[in-house]
Amino acid sequence: MTYPPEPWYLEGRLYLSVWLTPRHESAGILPPGVRPVTLAGRALVGTAWAVYEGDGVLRYREVLRAILVRRRCRPLVTITGIWVDSEESRAGGRALWGVPKEPAVFTVTGRDRFSARARAAHGRECAARFRALTRTSLRLPVAFRVAQIREGRLHITPVRCRGRIRPARASWDLGALGQGGGPRRPRPLLSLLYEDARMLFGDVPPHPVPGNRARGDG
Repeated sequence: MTYPPEPWYLEGRLYLSVWLTPRHESAGILPPGVRPVTLAGRALVGTAWAVYEGDGVLRYREVLRAILVRRRCRPLVTITGIWVDSEESRAGGRALWGVPKEPAVFTVTGRDRFSARARAAHGRECAARFRALTRTSLRLPVAFRVAQIREGRLHITPVRCRGRIRPARASWDLGALGQGGGPRRPRPLLSLLYEDARMLFGDVPPHPVPGNRARGDG
């Protein structure tokens, strides 16, 4: 399976929720060398639905679960579960960055009132509903690094994104995606809609890669 070289330029919208879960529930699912960032003894966990469309190098949908971690004093993000509906994205994510993408079938409707369901192998499912709480948005650039195991070693990948953020209300049924931390129907601490997002995922090569757009670095 062929896939675009890094970095991937992606356009779309993301629906994000964050909540706290007991720290011990993250034991055994994080890469060696990183520890969960905690607040009052609880780990910070996030989930997101992404709808990548527009003029990016790939168009697909995904849902993921991630944990905020640290390596010594450096904050990072580790993705512990992620489903996608693109074989190119699945193959590229695993090969380039060690992101454990699995194939799934998605049903997605709406924008400000967003509803999504994903079904992976063996009947595993997860679902969520989001409702934007205001039309007013704030432009917010975001930069972070993802820590995964690739070829037996810790691999750190930079991510840069810019877009407009709005508060939202969300309800989730994480199902199998929530295994390893968090209740099946968690109550998010915070939910957001991140729209008109332009994301650059991966290292930028020292020289331009023909056919790959290096835009979106905010």
